[in-house]
Amino acid sequence: MRNHLLIVSTAATLVFAPDLAAQPVTSAAPAAQDNAADIVVTAERRSSRVQDVPIAISALSGDALRAAGNNGLSDLAKRVPSLTFAQSFGIAQVFIRGVGNNFFSPGGDPGVATYADGVYLSDQEATAVAFLDLERVEVLRGPQGALYGRNATGGAVNLVSAEPEAAFAGRVGLRVGDFGRIEADGFVTGDIGGGVLVRASGQVRRLRGYARNELTGPGLPTRLDGEKSFAGRLQVRVPIGAGSLRLIANGYTQDDVGPGLKILADPFPQPAQFLFGVRPSDSPRNFKSQVSANKRDVWSVTAALKQPLSNTIDVNLIADYRHSKRAITYDQDGTEREVSRTTLDTRSHQWSIESYLQGRSGGFDWLFGANYLEFEQTRVTTVPGLLPAAFLDPTLPLTLPFPFRFDGGGTIHTKAWAGYADGSLKLSDTIKLRLGGRYSDDAKRADEFLTFLAPTIRGTQAKSWGQWSGKAGIDVTPAKGILLYGSVARGFKSGALNVGAFTPAVKPEINVTWEIGAKLETADRRARFNLAAFTSSYKDLQIVQIGPISQILANAADSTIKGIEAEASFRPVSGLTLGATLSYLDARFGSFSATDQRRAFQRFDLTGNRLPLTSRWQGSVSAGYVLPLASGATIGVDGAVQFRSEYFFTEFNTDDARQGGFARFDLAANWTSADRRWKVSAFGRNLSNERVLAGLAVVSPLLGSVRVASLEPPRTFGVALDISF
Repeated sequence: MRNHLLIVSTAATLVFAPDLAAQPVTSAAPAAQDNAADIVVTAERRSSRVQDVPIAISALSGDALRAAGNNGLSDLAKRVPSLTFAQSFGIAQVFIRGVGNNFFSPGGDPGVATYADGVYLSDQEATAVAFLDLERVEVLRGPQGALYGRNATGGAVNLVSAEPEAAFAGRVGLRVGDFGRIEADGFVTGDIGGGVLVRASGQVRRLRGYARNELTGPGLPTRLDGEKSFAGRLQVRVPIGAGSLRLIANGYTQDDVGPGLKILADPFPQPAQFLFGVRPSDSPRNFKSQVSANKRDVWSVTAALKQPLSNTIDVNLIADYRHSKRAITYDQDGTEREVSRTTLDTRSHQWSIESYLQGRSGGFDWLFGANYLEFEQTRVTTVPGLLPAAFLDPTLPLTLPFPFRFDGGGTIHTKAWAGYADGSLKLSDTIKLRLGGRYSDDAKRADEFLTFLAPTIRGTQAKSWGQWSGKAGIDVTPAKGILLYGSVARGFKSGALNVGAFTPAVKPEINVTWEIGAKLETADRRARFNLAAFTSSYKDLQIVQIGPISQILANAADSTIKGIEAEASFRPVSGLTLGATLSYLDARFGSFSATDQRRAFQRFDLTGNRLPLTSRWQGSVSAGYVLPLASGATIGVDGAVQFRSEYFFTEFNTDDARQGGFARFDLAANWTSADRRWKVSAFGRNLSNERVLAGLAVVSPLLGSVRVASLEPPRTFGVALDISF
């Protein structure tokens, strides 16, 4: 069946990809501020202004993100309602409306789909490697059942690269700051003849690290949370008849000490304390680390074609291959004694193909297509170390070290295909109906192994799931600048296999969301206000639990999430822009119970507990001002405050896995020359120096249920110089 779908949707075509060309609407004001309402997006694979799209969507221009010193997925949480970012072991984890995935082992999938230039990214190891030369970032909130399909129960994030341009142009930028920060990036673009357009982009990043190692000696890292990376992209756009072929090659390499994985000091004695009377550092940003290493390489090639078949019908095709490998080693006990260390060695490759036709006839706007994806990922976890002998035999003393070595993991093979259709019908000048559907089929096979205190155990398990998803809605535009909409959507997240854990398959996650919204805008576009209210019912919500020796995914009982989101911006006078976002989430488990190994393996009723990583309140307030000078140059100032109420990292909602509420303040200022070729900037981030946990994972009871935390950066400062030509 999948072959028939591909044949139908790719007829008369050779290579494919959706053309994601979209430019922000320009204005006479300098681009120091991001007027998100005027950004043209292709979230629905049709070019529209954000204010004209009847879905909950936020759009951020790449220039605005870069000007504020932002360059990663974590920065989206400061500007997008209901979006939060976490990371474990340097693996990106995006949550929207309380849904995501803090599972960092192969076999599971994220609840928020990430796309780069139209390509779905299966590998969570490779989604946060670099924000390089972006045109914009689009964030779609809520289940995206038709166009995005699988693994978008919480929403989707589109990273859209800046495309080649005909006019010769370029930029070179340098940024320096505290903690040894040195960054350089830039691009050059132009026509090399015959209408062939080229764009080359690059980025180098160096960071000594935010955290100090209390241990000294040969071969020991002096700092942690450092970075040494390089990213590059080459694009070629070739005209083919009335259409164009776009070729994209991306590469990323990283070799540094990696993220600071802090072992939190614990009231419960850990193996290192039993054996040698030593504990992790109590200092918030100090470590005791015997080892820290992080290597990552990612590369991809994409071929994309958009070809008009008539004045009203286009065919789009995209083919992509990407490969990544990553190895991270960290000190598992965080003490001055060599008790245990962990190495995660991961390799993956993915190839995908997608095609779709889109067209319009009168008031009917339609699109249908199909895709196919294969993804293979191998993870080997190695933990050599020492255990108190009493952990294995209660008759032996706790102070007697027993050497052990754990090796586990395996390979997950995924094959997924889908067929989908989406359309809208204009019933009148003010009313439009929308309907989309998708059928997805996922098949996974796990080849797994486990070695610990016994001969190696090997096994294979396979499972497949087929589900439909989709969306139906109506939108009304009773007057210019007013858009009202309502919808119901069904999202599907693939089932999972816990590779290396030898546990049963995890059932798919289904999310049904009812939503109403309004987008309001004044005639002069100086003020806008967007509001969305929703209720989501989850069946078999997938959550992370701690197994005997590793993390595993499991299905919770049905859960309910209710929320309200608001975005507003106002330009009261020329040059001044005020903005705000706010979201409220009531995200709770239904009837659900689980065993907590940190509380003597007791079983607790978790009914009504808050979902992990969800704050009741979250939002931001921002202000920006551009002052024109007599010379034609401008001075710009931007400030923003982000706030969140408390949230928990586990389903137990206990204080030992809690982040308290906080507010962080960022400030940036810049001077831009009259010809817009020179720009000097300065920025300060987290000026209140809040200590915020970016992630927290509890490891196996075997290692004492140690809490491994990642911290977000402290207060940082920097200056930058950009030269455009």
